[in-house]
Amino acid sequence: MLREFPLKYRLLTAALASALLLLLSGCGGRPGQIALLRQEWDDIMEFFDEQTPVESRGSLLPADDPDRPADPALTVQPHVEIIESLYNSAAKAVSAAYLDDPVLLFAPSAAGNRAGYEAVPRFADLSASAVTGILSAHGIESELRYVRNPAPSGEAVAIKFAGMSDENGYYMNPAVTVTVYVSGRKEAAVQPDPEAPSVVYLTFDDGPAGEGETERLLDILDSYGVKAAFFTMGLAIDRDPEAARLIADRGHVFGCHTYSHEYEKIYASTDALEEEVEAWEKAASNAGITLGEKKMFRFPGGSVGRYFDETQQAGMRDMLEKRGYRVFDWNSATNDAVLYLRPEGVSAFEYIRDSFEDTFARSLAETGGAAGEPLIVLMHEGVPETVDLLPWLLDRLIGDGYAFGNLDNFPASWTFAERGYLEEDG
Repeated sequence: MLREFPLKYRLLTAALASALLLLLSGCGGRPGQIALLRQEWDDIMEFFDEQTPVESRGSLLPADDPDRPADPALTVQPHVEIIESLYNSAAKAVSAAYLDDPVLLFAPSAAGNRAGYEAVPRFADLSASAVTGILSAHGIESELRYVRNPAPSGEAVAIKFAGMSDENGYYMNPAVTVTVYVSGRKEAAVQPDPEAPSVVYLTFDDGPAGEGETERLLDILDSYGVKAAFFTMGLAIDRDPEAARLIADRGHVFGCHTYSHEYEKIYASTDALEEEVEAWEKAASNAGITLGEKKMFRFPGGSVGRYFDETQQAGMRDMLEKRGYRVFDWNSATNDAVLYLRPEGVSAFEYIRDSFEDTFARSLAETGGAAGEPLIVLMHEGVPETVDLLPWLLDRLIGDGYAFGNLDNFPASWTFAERGYLEEDG
């Protein structure tokens, strides 16, 4: 049966099948990553349209060849390259070309280029503007086409051009416009009503984290079209203002988790807590972040704890309210801040996964998924296993039909104190 298909389709099918095996084998067994790559491959397959017309099939011949056409700007069959990125790093810029016999030939010129073509470096992890800038610098025009893809919006994920490529880069015909495929803006599949049942709110404390971890979390959230709340520390903002700006710029809640997170210091009095809040606000301002009218606060350790009694807590809540803050605790957690409590022989990933399952089930049992009762999940930045867990957690919740909300849209504070129960420190 396979022999009945034209050679170019057999070559394309074989290339894609090999690339898919490479993608799946390069996952390293990371939970959730295989599903993400499979979805990515489905999206990337959209680039390979077997009906794409072939402009011409001429070979590139040496300049002194009498059979060479007079016009040196030859056009060839379209060639598609997947751009290497976080979302397809195992593919190593896997390419698929619409080739037919004879295979296109390149004749080196005196300058070392391919005759009639311009050499362009390979692309990796670049925004659309960066890719088009490189092409423009080489005298090559380009156009953008936005596509569905798990990569963050605005990231170039593939290119289609007239030419070929080798291990050193791409060889493009400057007379033919390059199509740059760009991951489109992500929108959540459901924009939930905050009064509706079964709405999950994801939250992350103690960031921003260093070494690019915050950006990796944001990239995963963006790939699913989900917004989260980041309750940040002023000290961490001062250490990495660029990561702090990314949280705000990508439309996530930028909340206050005090400046220092030192319990004895911040809970010494209401005035001490207010000084911490003011210091956090200054750090946010210095990072170039404008706080909106709907400001968010999370008590380190939660709104009920051993560091203050009910009277002190009421005074602190009154202070925060006057400063325009709503306060949020949580009712589900991964316990990623207390990994030292995991049983012997249990991996960190297993521990935070099972902790989420246990606390989420308990929360559902307590609320019954009633309208207006949020499901607020507590996680922390600075924990590598949390980054690993996030795709699994998102797939798990999406698969069970949950929608994701943004705390900006929740109408009021939600705290332990208001519900009369004590939660573990977070």
